[in-house]
Amino acid sequence: MLNATSTAGSMSDHGVVLKLLVKGFTAMELRLLEGTVKLSQRRAPRIDLVADTDAAGADVVMIDASDAHAVQWSRAQPWLAGKAVIWAGTHAACPDHVVVERHVKWPVLPLLLYRALEQCGKRVAPIAAHGPVHRAAPRRVLVVDDSLAVRGYLRSLLERHNLVVHDVDNAEAGIAAAATEQFSCVLMDVLMPGIDGFEACRRIKAGARAGANLPVVMLTSKSSPFDRVRGKMAGCDSYLTKPVDSEQLHQVLARYIPAAAPRVAA
Repeated sequence: MLNATSTAGSMSDHGVVLKLLVKGFTAMELRLLEGTVKLSQRRAPRIDLVADTDAAGADVVMIDASDAHAVQWSRAQPWLAGKAVIWAGTHAACPDHVVVERHVKWPVLPLLLYRALEQCGKRVAPIAAHGPVHRAAPRRVLVVDDSLAVRGYLRSLLERHNLVVHDVDNAEAGIAAAATEQFSCVLMDVLMPGIDGFEACRRIKAGARAGANLPVVMLTSKSSPFDRVRGKMAGCDSYLTKPVDSEQLHQVLARYIPAAAPRVAA
């Protein structure tokens, strides 16, 4: 029996919380899952297992496709269509849900959660694209990083593509700039003195005008799935690992800034 909680929201006294609902699986698998969840208590985001009474409030739902009761339950939940869902085993699930092998490798649970959140984000993105968008000044990028060397390096990469760069050295300044000026995209460092990049991203997204969307790309030297989950929960749109590769940066920017073509040398 899972030791589930029914806490609401995704913030707690210990930081960001990702709420996971699990349906089905054997008693042994559930014990292994609980062990993985306990280990997550030392990280951010913390994973909390939620009870059926808080099912619709879960961030991710994981379903055992070989459990008839779990499958039957899923068919009676219309809200699952808009939820990040992981199916363990073969199942005719929504094409945008994540499907993994039936015998789940529980230590990689954070990575599976990230994949589910990312897939869910891709599914809703085209819907949002038809609504109001962030009216950004053409080809302007905000760089937020406490390292002068990194800011200079990113500036050199961005200006090659005829992009106008505004850079700041802390999250507070980045939040203020995003609130008062117009940008096409934000490149946000994760580890900075004071407010970190995750919290800055959350505040920028929360402060956006109704229906607006300012893309935020997280930059970090870490590659932990926990960090990727935390970034996704903060609302980040993409994730790049330092040192940033020029081609990868260009590919990411092309999603948010049309015709970000490199400048041709005279």
